[in-house]
Amino acid sequence: MRKIGIIGGGPSGIFAAINVKNENNEVYLFDKNDKIGEKLRITGNGRCNITNTAYYDQFLDKILRNKNFMYSSFSKFDNYSMIDFLKSQHVDIKIEENGKVFPKSDDSREIIVMFDRLIKKKNIKFIGKSQIIKVDRLENEHFIIKADKDKYIFDDLIIATGGLTYPKTGSTGDGYKFAKNFGHKLIEPKASLSPLYIKDKLPIKALNISNVAIHAKGENKSYFEYGDILISNSLITGPAAMRFKARICRDKLTKVWIDFLADYSKESLDKVIIDLINESPKKNLTNSLKNLINESLLEIILERSNINKDIKSYELNKAMRHDIITMIKEFKLNLDTRENFNNAVITSGGIDVKEINPQSMESKLVKNLYFVGEVLDIDALTGGYNLQIAFSTAYAASLAIKEKI
Repeated sequence: MRKIGIIGGGPSGIFAAINVKNENNEVYLFDKNDKIGEKLRITGNGRCNITNTAYYDQFLDKILRNKNFMYSSFSKFDNYSMIDFLKSQHVDIKIEENGKVFPKSDDSREIIVMFDRLIKKKNIKFIGKSQIIKVDRLENEHFIIKADKDKYIFDDLIIATGGLTYPKTGSTGDGYKFAKNFGHKLIEPKASLSPLYIKDKLPIKALNISNVAIHAKGENKSYFEYGDILISNSLITGPAAMRFKARICRDKLTKVWIDFLADYSKESLDKVIIDLINESPKKNLTNSLKNLINESLLEIILERSNINKDIKSYELNKAMRHDIITMIKEFKLNLDTRENFNNAVITSGGIDVKEINPQSMESKLVKNLYFVGEVLDIDALTGGYNLQIAFSTAYAASLAIKEKI
């Protein structure tokens, strides 16, 4: 009977285990935690955005790195296959804005309970509270796992350890260490889908702003993202900021700026400011413009433009208007580029997919060794896409292993 070891009890490890298990094999699932799905528990703010309803091409377009690598595994098990799987397990789902799929209960625990039930039903051996110290290849091509409490020998090995995000859940880059031990190349991990951290602190507590545009220039590419943000004194978060971070995380930026009134051109904004001044020319400038842009943000813009916030509106000349408009639409940011994985949703980087078979997730360097999920150099935008990558790659690996038996 073939023995299969899976290191990592997150989404990809769980899904590989329940799909590879049959009557002809034994499956062992290892995790540092005493329960499966610790990272799954906190996804989607505890609601578990498990996949997305985007159609094939639209779905793959949300993958930022190594989209082409995903064609094969996604074709074997796509987002609609995942929805069918959930329905087969009597999990009611709901579809929200932008095709995001959640359990109807809004509770990730329902998904974890479902997976736990399947692990027990299929007699998968879950080894919790297990710290894997070393993984090696024996002369007979079997794998030996040295854990803190015991040793195990397997015919096939699946690495599903995740990346570096949410290290408290056990994601501390162990899979990278194992892969390098087998000779695999590592693409430097970066924090993706995380807030933008600001070096120069802003005198703002917390401010929600809609319909902004965030821009950046990299070494060979320009970036743009439009949407809603939450800005505070030390960071910018919210949907647009998180997506923007995902796009820029692998580049060295030379310039970053925000357009706070992206729906206006500079010319139309000038006309609006003139109209506001003409309505109340004797008011303080901040009083005249506070309905155009938040007052606390306006004060920063005026200070950066070297304009006294207490001047009368009629004192604002054309040059001053130009400076204010430029500052509103080109508000420069000095970002702190140090990696912070604690608040990142996904890791960009990981095992170089050039060394992985895209149809089976098997290593091209080591026979019967597989890598699935976030440990691979594949990442996507937020919206259920990254979890689906975990499920699709796990399914491809499990199918390949079962075909050998």
